[in-house]
Amino acid sequence: ILLIFLSLGRKYKKNGVNGPTGLAGFIEPVIMMIRNDVAKPILGERHEKYLNFLLTVFFFILINNLLGLVPFFPGGANVSGNIAFTCTLAVFTFILVNVNGNSNYWKHIFWMPGVPVPMKIFLAPIEFIGVFTKPISLMVRLFANMTAGHVLILGIVCLIFVLKSLAAAAVVVPFTLALSMIELLVAFIQAFIFTLLSAVYISLATEEHHE
Repeated sequence: ILLIFLSLGRKYKKNGVNGPTGLAGFIEPVIMMIRNDVAKPILGERHEKYLNFLLTVFFFILINNLLGLVPFFPGGANVSGNIAFTCTLAVFTFILVNVNGNSNYWKHIFWMPGVPVPMKIFLAPIEFIGVFTKPISLMVRLFANMTAGHVLILGIVCLIFVLKSLAAAAVVVPFTLALSMIELLVAFIQAFIFTLLSAVYISLATEEHHE
């Protein structure tokens, strides 16, 4: 990640921001997509404050997902299929959401305005549990989706050895390649969903009260 973005930074500093070429021609539209289609619509005027985090999370997950599909160094490890990895990312979002949560956010959790007192007492524990279930959903979604694809590919490849047949290999190999192409799409989608939901949770915690 450092190699990619430090080199892009030097390129922009030297040549300016007009007409990106090469790797910059791919990275810049993705950055603008996260900024214009995720951060701005969801966070509004606050998007600049959290854009660095959202971009970092997106590219960190995406690059690790893509490396997990490469069968040789520096890839070969399904990092996003490790629950500790996804848990750490979810904890960062959890901290950012709750540290920046305003009084309106906490009021709606512990003493929801405009609701009868008995209902407030009933809803407060549920809302408090929701504070923790949101990052858990981030963690499990990314972990489960990335693990499922790799397990499916591994299971199909194992059919060659189970059946001990070259004919099976003729069917399995093209099918595995097709699944790997789908996994490329999944790698991008899962990075996007994690970033999108992080932006939504941040927005809910920092949104000002409206009458």
